[in-house]
This record gives sequence, C-alpha cells and structure tokens, in this order.
Amino acid sequence: MSSTSQEGAILSVNPLSCLHDEPVCIKVSGLKPNQDVTLHSSMKDVRNIHFMSYAHYRADGNGEVDVDVMESLGGEYEGVFPMGLFGSLAPAPNEYKYTRFFKRDVENPNLVTISVHDGHLSAETLCSSEASKPLSSVVHERHYMAPGVQRIPVRYGKVRGALFLPPGDGPFPGVVDMFGTAGGLLEFRSAQLASRGFASLALAFFNYDDLPKGLEEFDIAYFEEAVEYLLKHEKVLDFGVGAIGTSKGGDLAISMAVFVPSVIACVCINGYCAPAEIGMRVKDHVYPAFDLRYDYIRLTDTGVMMPLSCRPERKLVEKLVLPMEKSRAAFLFIVGADDRDVASEIHAQLAHRYLASHSYKFLVMVWVLLVQAKGEI
Repeated sequence: MSSTSQEGAILSVNPLSCLHDEPVCIKVSGLKPNQDVTLHSSMKDVRNIHFMSYAHYRADGNGEVDVDVMESLGGEYEGVFPMGLFGSLAPAPNEYKYTRFFKRDVENPNLVTISVHDGHLSAETLCSSEASKPLSSVVHERHYMAPGVQRIPVRYGKVRGALFLPPGDGPFPGVVDMFGTAGGLLEFRSAQLASRGFASLALAFFNYDDLPKGLEEFDIAYFEEAVEYLLKHEKVLDFGVGAIGTSKGGDLAISMAVFVPSVIACVCINGYCAPAEIGMRVKDHVYPAFDLRYDYIRLTDTGVMMPLSCRPERKLVEKLVLPMEKSRAAFLFIVGADDRDVASEIHAQLAHRYLASHSYKFLVMVWVLLVQAKGEI
C-alpha cells in the first residue's frame, strides 16, 4: 500500500489493487513543509505504448499531500480531482498524440506506476532518460474482472464472442454488449459488467474468428441467435435481456430492442437511431441505412484530419428511424455532446421526438459534456 524512499517520503495508494472503476486514495507524507512535488502516473498498453499523467502539488505545513482534498496547481489538470492521475492519462510526449489506449487481455490488470518527484516537473522532464529518481513509487493494479468472474469463449451456431459470468450460482440478468466499426472483439465492458453482477456477452459481428472480415449487410437473425444463447444459459434470468452498444453498436442495440422481443432494455452510447452505413435485414425486408457525411474537415498542425461536425440531414434520418414504437424495451441514450465523429445528440433528439409522438414512456437521455483539457481534442 505504501513505499518509503531514502529521503523519507512515503507514498501510499489505497487500495493497492482494485477494480478498474473503483476510486483510490493517494497520499504522500514525510515531505518538507510546503515542499513542491510532482505526482506522476505511468502505464503501458498491450502494444507497449506509454501513457502518463502528472500533477503539481504543494505539501501542507506537516509535509503531507492528500490528493482527495488538495488542489493540483498544474500539470495535466488543476483543482481537486481525486482520480485525476487516472482520468487524465494520455500518450507520453514521445508517443503519437492521438493514440488510443488499447486493451484486449481483460484477464490481466492494468499496472499503473505512481511516483512522487521533488519539484514541479514537466512531462518531458519526467520522461527524459536523465530524469532523477522519484522520491517514492508504488505499482497499482486495476482489474477488469473481479475475483470469481468467468470468461467463456462463445461459438454458438454463427454467434462468436465471449461470455462473462459473475461469481455465484445466479441466475443473473443478461446483456449483449457491442462496440462499433473497430471490429474484432472488445471485452473490457463485459468484464466490468460481470464484476457488477451481469451475465454479459461481448458480441463480435465482423473481423473476428470466422466472421466476415469486412462490414456487410446485417441480419437480425444473428443478433437474435445471440439472445437465444444467453436465455438458454442456466445462469441467466430467462425473462429477457438487455442490449448495450457504442457507436455502430448503438443502432445495432436499438435494432435488437425493436425486432427481438426478448430484448427488454437498450442502452445506446453515442450511436444512431437509424442504421448507419449498412442496412439491417429482418426476414425479407431490409431497413436501409443513411450515409455518414462530414460537413467540414480540417487538417490539424500534427497532420490529423479532424471532423468538425458530422450532421446527417434530419429529414433523411427521420425517414429511416427504426420503428422503436414496436419495442417493449426501456431505452437509455447516453450522448457525448462534444463528439466530433458521431452526431449522437441529433439522433438522441430524433429518437426522443419519435418515441414521444408514439406516447412511449420508457426513455431516458443523458447528455455528457466532454470538457477538453487545455482546449485540445
């Protein structure tokens, strides 16, 4: 839980090992009164890409720093932010600026090295080969899977994915978990859902195992088969399941809620209320998709093409909205208002208006304002 250096500084991280979504308390003692220090967090993903964060603090009259209550004076964030050293992790100065953290192996934790350094240091100094040794450091483990959670590879008919089961006999509420056009199988959310009591099926729909390598026309039968697998499992409650999806997975989750009667709850995160790019086949009928269009794209000074807005024509999307009034599911829309790639706010508004016009009662929308650190995207 703590580490002591020769200088007498003691860095404590409590708990030393916990779930990925749990808070920790970070404290430093044994410093000089009013000493300036830098707290630094560092970790690497499966590709060995380095991510880091840092913050400047000033010890109190007793030579102590308590991140829970004290303000950061600079660095990656300012003010009181107890989980700031985790919430502001970003690629280190020597890495590509827009690299996204990549996690495939959810059975092993993320290892985060937290250290305290004398003085207020920059990111470049902290990453320099000439940087002085920290006053104290601790390795902290952040797990996606709670003790006792099971991961079961799934090959059921055409369905491919991984089922995560909470510890115990159950039965547990079931959920189908999907992401977007990154493809493959992303498991980190399902692992966390299982750690919180849900039987979660991380579902792949292309570029995984023997599934198609590229995006093709979707058939609701595939997703219905995934629901069937869950409902047949002895540890899953058999009265219905939920569907949760991000981006393209959002409109797939809505399609499931509309066309698969056993789906009784739907969470759409930064997604669409109509099929995007690729249509959905339901028996002999194909629900057409709209094309994603960027109104304006600029080239940043680092050579990145950045969409400034993505606003499909409302009238076009309105014609293609899935018939959500046929669903018996409860809907939750979560929207990132600063999303530069998906016009999810427009889609949530259209869904709200559409469902309200049909006297639909089970709808919740959450707008999340993403605050840009230092004005950067």
